[in-house]
Amino acid sequence: MAHAFFISDLHIGEPEQYNETYKREKILSFLKNVASGGTHLFIVGDLFDFWYEYKYVIPKKHFPYLHQLRLLVDAGIEIHYLAGNHDFYLGKFFREYIGIQTWPEEYEFELDNKRFFLYHGDGVAKRDHGYRFIKKIFRNEFSIWLYRWLHPDVGIPFARFVSGSSRKYTNQIDLRDESDYKDFAEQQFKRGIDYVMMGHRHNPLVHEKEGHIYINLGDWMENFSYAEFDGSGLYLKSYK
Repeated sequence: MAHAFFISDLHIGEPEQYNETYKREKILSFLKNVASGGTHLFIVGDLFDFWYEYKYVIPKKHFPYLHQLRLLVDAGIEIHYLAGNHDFYLGKFFREYIGIQTWPEEYEFELDNKRFFLYHGDGVAKRDHGYRFIKKIFRNEFSIWLYRWLHPDVGIPFARFVSGSSRKYTNQIDLRDESDYKDFAEQQFKRGIDYVMMGHRHNPLVHEKEGHIYINLGDWMENFSYAEFDGSGLYLKSYK
């Protein structure tokens, strides 16, 4: 029987994090908890506040998290990582060196006769026309290749500045208006999906309709929320 965990929007490396040590200890504790009884871990976007995969360079502050994820894989935990709007480019590193399967957009799968649909959620809001256009530019192979020519000492600080601006924009969105996300989830329900999970909003939420469930996973900056599937039910929880 599957025992799966779902998290989103950890934003590791966020420069404005008020207590980075507290956040790091909580994340690493959660990952060790997954190792003790989990079978799957799904990271639904924005694991880091910014991630761009250079050919030879990995930010040194991320090493403790990458090491713990590798330990999970070595323990037999199946891990999937979906790109979010702060995951500028997920290349081969996670697959080849950590053993994590990566997905550039949505991911649909089945566990214990339940159909799951995961998507970070960026661009779902109907008014995000500009973002959807910019996303196509940022994810373009030429843009990715061009950015690599920036030295990491320049490219990473610049990307952190852009990530901070994006985060402030997200924070200004009225979190009470979940209609576009609920509509999007209900479209998946009509296709036979049992569980839909998204992030991006940083607003933990459970929406049920006729036995189907949509969960927004919240974030790991204030809410420390996650979802857990124990083989029989799906639950939104807060990590203590």
